[in-house]
Amino acid sequence: MKIFLEKLGIILVIFCVLSGVALGKDINVINFEGSKYHLIYSSKSEENNGYLNEYFKDGEGMNTWTEMIAVHHFPNMFSPLDQAESFREYLDEMNCPSAITLDEKNNTGIIDFVLIDGKKLPIILEFNVFKYEKSPECGTIGIQYAKRYSVSNSFDIEAVKKEFAKQRKKTLKNISRIKIPQMVNSPIDKSSV
Repeated sequence: MKIFLEKLGIILVIFCVLSGVALGKDINVINFEGSKYHLIYSSKSEENNGYLNEYFKDGEGMNTWTEMIAVHHFPNMFSPLDQAESFREYLDEMNCPSAITLDEKNNTGIIDFVLIDGKKLPIILEFNVFKYEKSPECGTIGIQYAKRYSVSNSFDIEAVKKEFAKQRKKTLKNISRIKIPQMVNSPIDKSSV
């Protein structure tokens, strides 16, 4: 009977993994910093030949989000450290200051920056953090957390800067610990649902 139960347990684990259930976890939901993010969009990137999965909070979507998480697969980029450095070079070319942490021991790279969308008020300020690590499939995988603020006056800008400074350390710590979810390698578009 004991051998039968052990074999049944192994079969159930294999079934869960093959079906994408991952022992009861929904691969279409990410929990981060106390919030749930739901997979709304997945598409193959023509630029890097990997998939992009985008997750949003309840009631938010691709055009209405305040916080989002994206998972990027770079099947042809075999070093997470090189991917982080390459992205930082791109940000430098765009005159976007960034900070980078490269962890050679764990083969991970984390980069964070603030994007400014607009030249006159109101503008959007967007805080971004990317973590890159080795993909279990091939290449590199990255997880992105972004938080967006709309500001309409200089007082709002100062308040957002303080919020960025306050949030940054905690978010960097949390993103460094996050387990990157399994990629969804099929097209999904629930943006109009």
